[in-house]
Amino acid sequence: MTETPPDLSLAQLDAILAYLPIFAQPGFVFGAWHTPEGQFPFWTASHEVRAFLTVLHHEQFITPFDWVNWAKEAQRYRTGGDTALATADLTTLRKLLTAYVRADRFAEGTLAARFEEGHITAILRRLQQIRATSAPAVEDEA
Repeated sequence: MTETPPDLSLAQLDAILAYLPIFAQPGFVFGAWHTPEGQFPFWTASHEVRAFLTVLHHEQFITPFDWVNWAKEAQRYRTGGDTALATADLTTLRKLLTAYVRADRFAEGTLAARFEEGHITAILRRLQQIRATSAPAVEDEA
């Protein structure tokens, strides 16, 4: 598995950042929990969240790496508030979203919690800052 993901174009970042204004809307509902009788509770993502997840994959933002062994680092960024995320680079943001998407497959509700606590929106805000400065790891399309 690679630790350094391939570069992304500005267009790829823009496709992902298109969801920031949606997710940043006050009161936006990311999804809903369902608790049918006789079944385990499950979370259904909103249409926008499902589309966002599709775009993450399509734009190759999700990257293969050892996300399980990186969990403590992800926790540091999640619980460190704005200060921790303020120093995150593009690779770190990709790892964070990859870890959350992958973890949700094993522990349903991981994504729901990250959306509801505002962490994914905060990641997108940091991505927007990186995009605005055209980070060196980002290649513009030719």
